[in-house]
Amino acid sequence: MKLSLRTACLLIACCTTPLMHAAAVEVSLAVPAEDDYTRGTQALDQQRWQDAITSFDRVVEAKGKKADAALYWKAYALNKLGRDELVSSTCSQLQTSFASSSWNKDCAALTVARGASTAEARADRDSRRSTVGSDADLKALALNSLLNRDPAQALPLVRNILTGNNSPELKQRALTMLAQNSSPDAQALVRDVATGKVAPEEQKQAIRMMGVFQGKRANDTLAEIYRSSNDRSIKRTVISSLFISGDAPRMVDLARNEKDLSLKHDIVAQLALMKDKAATDYMMELLK
Repeated sequence: MKLSLRTACLLIACCTTPLMHAAAVEVSLAVPAEDDYTRGTQALDQQRWQDAITSFDRVVEAKGKKADAALYWKAYALNKLGRDELVSSTCSQLQTSFASSSWNKDCAALTVARGASTAEARADRDSRRSTVGSDADLKALALNSLLNRDPAQALPLVRNILTGNNSPELKQRALTMLAQNSSPDAQALVRDVATGKVAPEEQKQAIRMMGVFQGKRANDTLAEIYRSSNDRSIKRTVISSLFISGDAPRMVDLARNEKDLSLKHDIVAQLALMKDKAATDYMMELLK
């Protein structure tokens, strides 16, 4: 019998900062060796952060009973990698998909612990603090309901919110809900925002959302955004999203063709964290 990963994190947190549920002490028993959730927690134990993210992504995609916990642990691994903005996006996904989950408090603690340094983190914090029944809260609830029932009717409203004079909080929540909607028209609108055709001030947020919610399905679009943009901050956001989806071959291709040494350094730094043959081969190539 051994202490579970969650218990170990709690004990560590007691000596540093209270990020975890104080009452969540438990003992792990035998679990199926092939379970994705188990593989994810084992990767965390071994500090293989990217492997953990990959395993927890599979749990979330399967929509199993541990999907909410998997989202938290994914955010935890991202936090260990220093991916502040993606921690916020993943916690936002957890809050939107599992509003009543106790893991939301843990995710909130992660965001606060990182200093809430990004605009997305601030919007996420404001969302949690907003008074129930506020104008933004009511609009978000109504929009979410309409998106689930009739996306075709809701999408023009989402577009108006994103392009109109609305609060950053409402725009962020609308974009999060849009990114989670699987209808082709909803995904097309997310791509339009990510490519800067609609609401260009939300472009980086849309790129992050594509990486978090769509994974490798979004990578053709993300790679095209990278190649066509002259904005370093946009390119770096794309690099982060490709990293989260674990698309090492695509990142290697971008690195080989990147003339800007600063951006190339950013790609290589991310590849160095990935346990992927394409990444390893490229490291060897650079050393020749």
